[in-house]
Amino acid sequence: GGANKVGPNLHGIFGRKSGQAAGFSYTDANKNKGVTWSEETMFDYLENPKKYIPGTKMAFNGFKKEKERNDVITYLKENC
Repeated sequence: GGANKVGPNLHGIFGRKSGQAAGFSYTDANKNKGVTWSEETMFDYLENPKKYIPGTKMAFNGFKKEKERNDVITYLKENC
């Protein structure tokens, strides 16, 4: 759980559709993307968020290394 901050709370992210965390102000790009977050979609997103969801306000440039993306996904699965 926890509050939304700069980004949405990531608890329960896997299986949730993009732009759907309650109480967070998403861009239309995130709301309309319609992706359901899985390990595969998260892996692609984390490489380059702005390319994956054009128009997102996500300021992070992404992880270019596969290991870094896999590490983040493992962390999210174990902790969120």
